Amino acid sequence: MIAIYRKEPVTETHASQSASTRADASDAQLAERDAELLYIGNTGTVEFDLTLPTRGANGSGIIWSSSDDRWIRPDGAVRQPEYGRGDRDVTLTATVRHGEATATRAFHVRVLEQANRIRVSEVFPIDATVRAGASFDLPMYTAVRADDGRLLSQRIDWQSGTARMAGPDGWTGTFHGVIDRTDIPVTATVHARSDDPAIARNRTSDAAGNNLVPIPLSHVRLTGDGVLAGNQARRLAFLRTVDNDRLLVEFRRASGLDTRGAQAMTGWDAPDSLLRGHTTGHCLSAYALAYATSGDGTIKRKLDYVVDSLAEVQRAFSAKPGFHPGFLSAYAEDQFDQLERYVPYPTIWAPYYTLHKILAGLLDAWRWAGNRTALDVATGIGDWVYARLSRLPHEQLQRMWGMYIAGEFGGMNESLADLYGFTHDPGHLAAARLFDNDRLMVPMRQRVDALGGLHANQHIPQVIGWVTLARAIGESRDDAAHYLEQTRFFCDAVLAHHLYAMGGTGKGEMFHQPDVIGALLADDTAESCATYNMLKLTAALAPYATADERRRYADFAELATVNHIAASTDHAPEGGSTYFMPTQPGGHKDFDADENSCCHGTGLESHFYYAQGVYYVARDGDSTRDAAGRRSALIVTRYLNGTLRDPAADLDVMVRDEDPGHVTIDVKRLAVDALRLHVPAWSVDGQGRPKANVRVDGEPIEARYGTAGDGGELVITPDALGRDALGGMRIELAFAPRMRLIPAPDRPELAAVTWGPYVLAALCDHDQLLDVPVDAADPDAAFERKPGTLRFTHRSAGLMFVPLFAIDRDRPYHLYVRTQR
Repeated sequence: MIAIYRKEPVTETHASQSASTRADASDAQLAERDAELLYIGNTGTVEFDLTLPTRGANGSGIIWSSSDDRWIRPDGAVRQPEYGRGDRDVTLTATVRHGEATATRAFHVRVLEQANRIRVSEVFPIDATVRAGASFDLPMYTAVRADDGRLLSQRIDWQSGTARMAGPDGWTGTFHGVIDRTDIPVTATVHARSDDPAIARNRTSDAAGNNLVPIPLSHVRLTGDGVLAGNQARRLAFLRTVDNDRLLVEFRRASGLDTRGAQAMTGWDAPDSLLRGHTTGHCLSAYALAYATSGDGTIKRKLDYVVDSLAEVQRAFSAKPGFHPGFLSAYAEDQFDQLERYVPYPTIWAPYYTLHKILAGLLDAWRWAGNRTALDVATGIGDWVYARLSRLPHEQLQRMWGMYIAGEFGGMNESLADLYGFTHDPGHLAAARLFDNDRLMVPMRQRVDALGGLHANQHIPQVIGWVTLARAIGESRDDAAHYLEQTRFFCDAVLAHHLYAMGGTGKGEMFHQPDVIGALLADDTAESCATYNMLKLTAALAPYATADERRRYADFAELATVNHIAASTDHAPEGGSTYFMPTQPGGHKDFDADENSCCHGTGLESHFYYAQGVYYVARDGDSTRDAAGRRSALIVTRYLNGTLRDPAADLDVMVRDEDPGHVTIDVKRLAVDALRLHVPAWSVDGQGRPKANVRVDGEPIEARYGTAGDGGELVITPDALGRDALGGMRIELAFAPRMRLIPAPDRPELAAVTWGPYVLAALCDHDQLLDVPVDAADPDAAFERKPGTLRFTHRSAGLMFVPLFAIDRDRPYHLYVRTQR
């Protein structure tokens, strides 16, 4: 136990001396002396409440204040951070008053995080294979099952650290440690081989052969007056109004350049915010994406101005004493230094997260707008990151990346691997791999859904980076297989066990235990950032997926795009986005336009990503052959009202929001042997089988589904049409939208109501669960649709249901209702 407060006994001598002192001293001197005499115990390792004196030895009154009363209140009450959140540094200030005179004294207090009180029923095995005779590091985390059934990722303390040396070919080593701050034993078994394990190499060959090539979103244009085209147009209009000099003001100030009289940013980008600069990166990405999807010249000029200005800032930093070449941020390098000393949030705030937004924006400017200066600036950042992190040992990096919020690094691994794809500099690939995070990677390799307790959007971008790394590494490295395998497991776990009905994930920004949804209906659910990144992840993973996986990813992409991303933006061109999508009864949307939060940043980009992962070309390869053995195909995973102009295809797609069951595709030209058309999961017959009727040039044709395992993909070939080639035809698809329920897995009496691709919400001011009886076997019978609209009335309850995207700010709604008792 730590002695928190010690009071010296006042002896007769002390008392007489004190009385003599008081007689001779002024009020100011007495206040100063009482401040000097203050003692509150060991302030370096505080775990219990502090006893803060309110009266000094010379009679002064003492008032206390705290720099952060979340952890220490002015009355001395202490609240320890949860285990895993890190210690907290708080400044307690005593204001000592004697008469009219005052003195102050500050105490710097470290509040320790709570002890690890976990009780474990199972520690999942660690079994690894490494190269014979090579150095390696033991993983610093493992998955465990707690006594209460929770699956969690726990840090390991290994005897003698993590660094090890493998023995010769055939060697097996056993290593022992304990779960952090417990005596729970952990064992790792490591095998050595003289070459790469063949099984890993073969898996890599199967996965990384990558015969699906995505068609760039820049080849697609949205048309018409649907919700997606409208959202995109409003966001484009907003971006045209953004003041570039405001985006740059803190970069210029930090590097010593003229700020050109620009007004300071607000919220998370304010001059005193430790995350300042992140919105600038998001906005640069948004400019690049907006230009790619529209060709707007105004946006291109704005993009070029920001890139040129950031290049100027980077040069200015490099010329300043104490800065390293390539550095670029809206503040100095201090936060990066502090992270390496494990300084926790909120003293620092995710410096690599902010750097990722800047780096990603520059790479997008090169990728989508062809700005070469952007690539040069990004290259400097990549060099700076490698120079900084390559000198740090594995164990230190793992501690950094495992820190709550402070260690969040966004998708640094993704952007650095992308940078390597442009520069082919091995240092950039090596830098990307320095962001491997055992806390997430090890449970995924163990195939354990230990996501509970992890910050959702802190970790999803890391998984996108795994796919990018696998692509960068290619078949020559067996690690590519591991990256892809753990990515598949993560993606499948989230899609199957962690989604709300509209496609969002997480409560309070955190993953929770699998299949816990109904117990977590609240106003802080489904962070928009997380869905933005899950959509990027499924699009990145699709080229490596099986037909069944690809179909699931396509259905998720439609669900989340239409019902979360499209629903997350305000209905005016003000740039606002939801941070959370409320799921509690009577919740309502709030749109962030001024706080410059993370979700505001991704919201600037999201509406230009609608065509991401919609079209793919299947190149030569046995895994992409259709039933007739043809070797190339255009794959269509969703139906966007708009045009596709690409060397592989020239086609127009027509579909109205109010009538998603009817799709018309005018095929002007196809330079492929087959057309594969996704049948959405919501279009099924009475037996749950995919249902679609097809006409070509007005004539019905038999719907042919793909090869074994490809149910849900229509296949159209020249042979089926009696033609030599595809092209010059009109295809009409008829799907079968109907009412469906998406029950909460942990509370099946609660469900969201859907029709076709749309998740519906009941419009009602009440803040209690609504009773809306629905027969799960025939949901259509419970509702009446207003013809030609997306408005549905529950026959007995009289409640109006509309798509979530149709609901604007401050309109209470119910996403989940009680459909059975």
